[in-house]
Amino acid sequence: METFEKGSKIKNGKLSIIDLRGTWREMGRQYGALMSAELRDIYERAICGRILAQADEPQGIKLQAEKFFTNYPYKFKEILRGMSESSGLSLEELKLVNAFEVIAAMALMPQQCSGIAVWGDYAEGPLVYGRNYDYLPWFKDFDDDIVLACFHPGDGSLAVATLGYAGEIYVVNGMNEKGIFLELNNGMPSGGALWYDSRVPAVTELFGFLLDCSTLDEIESHFQTTKANFAYIVGVADGQTARCFEWPVFEVKRRESHSRPGLTVLTNHFTEFSWGLPRPDDKTYWMTRTRRQNLLTLAKHFKGTINDKVMMDIMDSKIEELGATTDLTLYQMVVVPERYELWFKIPDKQEWTQINMKEILQPRED
Repeated sequence: METFEKGSKIKNGKLSIIDLRGTWREMGRQYGALMSAELRDIYERAICGRILAQADEPQGIKLQAEKFFTNYPYKFKEILRGMSESSGLSLEELKLVNAFEVIAAMALMPQQCSGIAVWGDYAEGPLVYGRNYDYLPWFKDFDDDIVLACFHPGDGSLAVATLGYAGEIYVVNGMNEKGIFLELNNGMPSGGALWYDSRVPAVTELFGFLLDCSTLDEIESHFQTTKANFAYIVGVADGQTARCFEWPVFEVKRRESHSRPGLTVLTNHFTEFSWGLPRPDDKTYWMTRTRRQNLLTLAKHFKGTINDKVMMDIMDSKIEELGATTDLTLYQMVVVPERYELWFKIPDKQEWTQINMKEILQPRED
């Protein structure tokens, strides 16, 4: 175990797991020191070596990262300021690392991703959530820079664990101490490509949702009062049920149509009838309809027997084998929120590895 001030770091295969405690600035200092090598790797090889080197207007990329940071809530800016004190990177460099996936999406191609949650008649026991994170193939060069970061704020907020690339102070995958799990998919095929520079980034708002919310109803209230800066599809689950929110820049709807009791599947297009939208072209948009249909079919086939192991088999099924995993799948997760259990996999690099989230989050006594 590696330590710095109140923070600590262990490795579980390729995955770094860091435990951060204190003020937001203090947690940033711990993050920066414990993840300094990974942060520098992303900055030097991904930001400088690829994104800026290949950009027609590198200054525009830097400006986008600056705008992304400018709209951050103060406490999340404090994390990055703290990181700049201990990581060996400047705040300006860390702004680029923080916006790593965002600027890659705008300059190159947005993320894809697939998610499936089963409970009730579909599950053998408690709710199980499966998740594929799909993106550009060259992101596989940064497998060693993925981190599960657990924030234990000293301000009374809930403890939150986020999983993503080092230096990203926002949530695309997260779980809080109340056992609420959340994952985000790109919704551009249905919601359009509008990007609002004037809004707090939705991925940052999701971090705030997990810090503040102890129930799915509270999460839903936050969705209903928050505007996204880009189109997303978000899955949220506790130990009993899951909800899907289709979240373009102008409205949010909880998916009701195309829903089955005990099953929800998220890829990259909206399925709520009330939008009145046509179905997106499958080949243009990363086989989003095929991936969704394949997961629905697998869920029907295994109905009543799906537990963590069956879900791992479902997530391992390749798209050509009527699954959803593709050559763009960077990492995978299976989560059982009720038991605070998470399994993590990097295809061809790290097999399914169990992580005890209860131990990491250490839920406080009510």
